[in-house]
Amino acid sequence: METEGPLLQFAPLQSFVSPSFWHKLTEIKIDFDRLNDEPKSICGYYSPRQAKSCLLEVDCTAFNSNFKEPKFCFKAYGTIYNKNTLEKFKETDKTSLLQQEGSKLLEEFRTDTILKDPSRLARFFILSFADLKNYNYYYWFGFPSPLTSTLKLMNPVVKLRDIPEKGSLIQEAFAMRGAECAGNFFILSVNKDNKNCFTLKEFVNKFKSLPEGGIKDLYFCFADNSEYVEPSWVMRVYVAFLLYKCPFLLQQKLQFVGVRYDRDMNWNESQIWQVKQSIEADDYLKEFNNENVKFVGWELNRNRKLQPRMISMKASMDPTILAENSVNLNLKLMKWRLLPDLNLNILATTKCLLFGAGTLGCAVARTLLGWGFKRITFVDSGKVSFSNPVRQYLYTHQDACKDNIMKSTIAAERIKEINPSVNSSGYVLNIPMPGHPIGERLKEQTIKDLSKLKDLAQQHDAFFLLTDSRESRWLPTLLGTAYQKIVINAALGFDSYLVQRHGSTKRAEKIGDSATEVQVDNLRCIKGEDLGCYFCNDVTAPGNSLKDRTLDQQCTVTRPGVSNIAASYAVELLVSLLQQPLKELSPAYYATTKGANGNTSDIPEGLLGVIPHSIRGSLFNYENILPATRKFTQCIACSEKVVGAFQAEGDIFLFKVFQTSTYLADLTDISKFGEINNEVIDLESDLELSD
Repeated sequence: METEGPLLQFAPLQSFVSPSFWHKLTEIKIDFDRLNDEPKSICGYYSPRQAKSCLLEVDCTAFNSNFKEPKFCFKAYGTIYNKNTLEKFKETDKTSLLQQEGSKLLEEFRTDTILKDPSRLARFFILSFADLKNYNYYYWFGFPSPLTSTLKLMNPVVKLRDIPEKGSLIQEAFAMRGAECAGNFFILSVNKDNKNCFTLKEFVNKFKSLPEGGIKDLYFCFADNSEYVEPSWVMRVYVAFLLYKCPFLLQQKLQFVGVRYDRDMNWNESQIWQVKQSIEADDYLKEFNNENVKFVGWELNRNRKLQPRMISMKASMDPTILAENSVNLNLKLMKWRLLPDLNLNILATTKCLLFGAGTLGCAVARTLLGWGFKRITFVDSGKVSFSNPVRQYLYTHQDACKDNIMKSTIAAERIKEINPSVNSSGYVLNIPMPGHPIGERLKEQTIKDLSKLKDLAQQHDAFFLLTDSRESRWLPTLLGTAYQKIVINAALGFDSYLVQRHGSTKRAEKIGDSATEVQVDNLRCIKGEDLGCYFCNDVTAPGNSLKDRTLDQQCTVTRPGVSNIAASYAVELLVSLLQQPLKELSPAYYATTKGANGNTSDIPEGLLGVIPHSIRGSLFNYENILPATRKFTQCIACSEKVVGAFQAEGDIFLFKVFQTSTYLADLTDISKFGEINNEVIDLESDLELSD
């Protein structure tokens, strides 16, 4: 008596959805289907050539009415149920849907539909919901198959390469009519004396009972996209159909060949399973004729659970992300060869606070965008005027024509229009200034503005001082010192400019490194924590710089190219600092002997070159110099006395400063100029500021 072996297991099909499928589904949903969620016929494909993971694939061609499968692949028929809402997707009765799709398959068993097109044995359907707003797609594949009696494996699985003589005959039989048999489902009759190949339709119509010679020479072949010992799920449907159409095969030992091609289209990896269905023919047919026949086939998710999957297509669909990838192309190409160590992430995550949204503010913002900065905040209290757009190129003539168009808010909107991935905001705030008294009527609003300015200062990493007066830079300088932020200052003259980084109150040990003062030829190092700020070279406290001045003195009258040069240097200086391990504590160098060149080629370089303390340039002779100065111990903005008073008294101290221009001079003792032992040089006398 023949011994029956273990149950035959099948390798479940695994879906692979090309991104192009979701792109096409989105197009169809938006332009054609709209609110129509009726099921739609689609097609997929699978390949037995060097098969991996038993994949069934769909791509953008799935919706084509004249679908053509790729080379070396076979067609699979499917249906997509794309619901209008996530709730409808969740509420869909999954059991009923599988039963509905299975019933359609069974109906094609009963008719000649499958005999006309055996590809219909490879079936699937998709339940989906397209969240077009967030570019998220929820989906669940089903591969329906009737739940019939199990097959028993009668002998161990054999590969054709292990039976070369028989394998050769099998391939020769297929070669006789391979083109006519399509190759996905066919039957071979093979022995030493006779070889024949039947299509599925030919076999069903020819054999109504067991052949006289039995079925030992028959091989039921199918394109097998499984890489495992177990055959593909496609064979399960194939067996069910054969036994339904040819019940005389029941209780017979059947030989199924899973055709698996290697790269050269040889069958050597193909496998033969000898199986048997022990159920009586009448009982088997009853299973199919029963209206309550059950089906199986829902795909497991990646966690091996019976649950749907979700894929986010933001990276390839969201215009914001697509724009970001394109915008950053230049920066990414830098890393290929020129600057492989360039840290783009630190640029994208550094939060920049721009005090001033005028000529310098617009130019700095645009250059920040070019370097991939994603977090930019503007602080300005001005409105767009007719004189602005030609120099401040985040604004237009139409902005000036409208009432109450504030620079800070419109500037934030404009840079989002340039790069939608930027997180930008604008605040209409007055920056209180030393020597500008605050009346009782404005005191409450000033307190609110101060609170917001301090909050913004603490939330950001780097400040740009770009305002239109010297005294309006005092408070940002103080906040940058007190909160240990990177501060970059830019000031303009008619044909000259100054760009400067302020010294830091951090200590080197916080970063884990230290710069020592070393002499390099005629250059000496000043550590980052010892560098001066914008006010360290002054020996007077800031006052009202616009008082008693004519119009040409109140406005910044400069050659138009000066602001762009200064803004570019300001941003490049910040980028260079951020690429250094010490960042704002990076040292600067100055000449130590009278008449020394201080050649920049001798200065130690960072990733992007030298990192100066300040850059003073002139368009008159097209020259730059790189001076470096130490902190002034009696500085009215960054000295310990001033910072300590601010930290101790807060707004009370600030209002004292705003009330009179002499308060800071008295606090720091610079009013006693004759007692100062430090040599002080005023470097700012020829510089105006930005508007």
